[in-house]
Amino acid sequence: MKVARILVLVVAVVAGLLAFRMVMLSGGGEPAPQIVQAPTETKTTQVLIADVDIPLGAKLTKENFDWSDWPEDALPRGAVTKANTPAAQEDFLGQIAKAPIFAGEPIRPERLINTDKGFMAAILPKGKRAIAVRVEEETTAGGFILPGDKVDLILTRRFDEGAVSETILENKRVLAIDATTAGEQDQKNLSPKKTATLELTLAESEIVAQAQQTGTISLALRSAQDSADDAEEDKSRRNDVSYVKYGITSKAIAP
Repeated sequence: MKVARILVLVVAVVAGLLAFRMVMLSGGGEPAPQIVQAPTETKTTQVLIADVDIPLGAKLTKENFDWSDWPEDALPRGAVTKANTPAAQEDFLGQIAKAPIFAGEPIRPERLINTDKGFMAAILPKGKRAIAVRVEEETTAGGFILPGDKVDLILTRRFDEGAVSETILENKRVLAIDATTAGEQDQKNLSPKKTATLELTLAESEIVAQAQQTGTISLALRSAQDSADDAEEDKSRRNDVSYVKYGITSKAIAP
C-alpha cells in the first residue's frame, strides 16, 4: 500500500511539472504587451470671433473682436480666418452689425454692413421703406410691442353714427419704437411716446400715409408662430385683389 501511494504521488508531481513547463513555454506567464496609441494632434487655425455681445446696429470697435484658435475640422462656413484675411480687424473696424453677434461666435462678413449711410437705411432690405406711424400706448398692445415684432395695422374711422375699424395691412415688421431699434431695448415693454417705425413696401407706405390722414391706426401684435416669414410668403403666392373702402386702398388675399 505504501508503495502504491508513493507511485501516485510521484505521478502527480511529474504531471504538475510537465504542466508548469508547458505554460512557461507558451508564454502564459508573461503579461501581454499593451499597445499605446499616441494622441492625434488637432490642427487649428485662427478665426475672428466676437469678444463681447454685439447688438444689432452697433459699430465694431477694436474691443469687439479678436483672433482665436479654432479646430480646422470644425470651421464654420463663412468664418474669417487669419490665413485668408490677415487684415480683417482693420477691414471690419467701424462696420455696422445688421444682426446680433454673440460673444465667442465667429464673425461673418454677411452680418456686417460697410456704409456711410444711416443705420436704418443700411438695415432696410432692398425694395423696402421705413415709415413712422403715430401711435399711443393703448393702440400698441399696452407697450408690449417691441422692435422686431410683427403686427397687423387696424384703421379706425369715427363718424357721427359711431366708428368703423378695418385691417389694412398684415404681418408687418416693427423696426423701431420711437428711437429704439431691435437689440437696443433693455426693457420687457416699450411705451411709445410718438411713433412706431414699420418696414413696408412703397405701395404699403402710401396706404399707411393715407390712413393716418383719415383715422387712427392701432397695432395688433402677432404671435411668434403666426408672424413667421414663410406665412407671409405663402400669402404672397396667392392672387391679390385691390379694393377701396372708406377712401383707403387696401389688398385682400383671395382664397
